[in-house]
Amino acid sequence: MVPSTNNNKIVFSEVCMIKPFPQLKLLLSLLLAISFVLSGCVQTKDPLIVYSGKGMKKAMDEIVRLYEKLHGVKVSIIYAGSNTLLGTIEETGVGDIFLPGSRSYIKKAGTLIANSYYVAKHVPTFAVRKDNKKGLKNYADLIEDGVQIAIANKEMAAIGNVAKAIMNGGSEEKSFRKNIAIVGSTVNEILSLVVDREVDAALVWTDMLTWEAAAGLVEITIPETVNKPKEIWIAELSDSSRPEEAKAFAKFVVSEQGQAIFKMYGFGI
Repeated sequence: MVPSTNNNKIVFSEVCMIKPFPQLKLLLSLLLAISFVLSGCVQTKDPLIVYSGKGMKKAMDEIVRLYEKLHGVKVSIIYAGSNTLLGTIEETGVGDIFLPGSRSYIKKAGTLIANSYYVAKHVPTFAVRKDNKKGLKNYADLIEDGVQIAIANKEMAAIGNVAKAIMNGGSEEKSFRKNIAIVGSTVNEILSLVVDREVDAALVWTDMLTWEAAAGLVEITIPETVNKPKEIWIAELSDSSRPEEAKAFAKFVVSEQGQAIFKMYGFGI
């Protein structure tokens, strides 16, 4: 796998069928990407390195553009599944900011974290095509025989753990477990699977349905009795070589300006 760059943003892609593959390949790609960021900078100061869950990409791209314009500080974002990012931070000790899809990863990071702040809420939901041929309209439809569902790998992405929690939160006969057909490494990938008609439904975050790529999709809400919304927190990494600049960026993300951008992209505040 080769990392690609776009305006200082680094994105990775890998999908696995039925059983998740080991994370080593993706972890190596992330390590190569960090080396690329650090060695490829021609400016006098290296950019701040931000590790962000892929589900926040739209909001974070917007925030970074505004921050760079207002403050003149370059920011490079590495996007991947939250657990994969945490593994990379643990392996390298390189980076300034960690923004996973769930606060649980910040707690798991322990002493790697200097400070953390509340940002927004991630609300899980199912995405299906408007023109789906199986007539999927509500949560009960998703547990019917023959429905194919994609979820994210719980070892790599925050919403993968959410899928597990939702499945374990109700009776087995009311669980969508038997209909899981594909396990992808990130939530972005499983959204694409619905768009491309590879599956009938995917467990994603509600805010993703505001994306242009999701224009042909509609939401099937998950009953409150079993749904598991997650808080998003941003953290300054204790190994940051520029702690004051890392703090300034984190504070900008949680400011009124930053939260307004998250809200614009469908996140709860």
